[in-house]
Amino acid sequence: MGKKKDKQNLKGFSLLEILVTLSIMMTFAFVVFPVGINNNAKSKLQSYASQIVTDIYYQQSRCKLKGVSTGLLLSTNTYTLFDGESYATATDTDLKKYPQNVRITGISLLSPGTNEILFTEGSFRPTYEGQFQLTDSTNTVTVYINKEGLIWYE
Repeated sequence: MGKKKDKQNLKGFSLLEILVTLSIMMTFAFVVFPVGINNNAKSKLQSYASQIVTDIYYQQSRCKLKGVSTGLLLSTNTYTLFDGESYATATDTDLKKYPQNVRITGISLLSPGTNEILFTEGSFRPTYEGQFQLTDSTNTVTVYINKEGLIWYE
């Protein structure tokens, strides 16, 4: 009832064909994998930038709606939300930390020598405008704040 298959009629892939296919797949993996890793690191950095932008908007909203002076102090791999005219006179603080490989660099606010973004009582506009950067070992995201209080990153 069943047909017997002859060994002569069986076909398969040769060792050479398998090796060529594997080498093509390995080459493709070596090209695509680093690009995917870099994109993952860039999106994590953008996530950190989004968080700090959200916190700045939070401080702006509290300042405008509650009528209290608020601000944000930028440090190397941390930033601190605070209530008060400056960090030195702050009545309440909230420290936010980044992983060790993420740094806040290139702080360039309108007032030289300051790392504080301040919102005076009842105002949505910052005292100082400018920019700063979040960076890891390979990627950089710049956060901007203008005199009208608009904040964005790229």
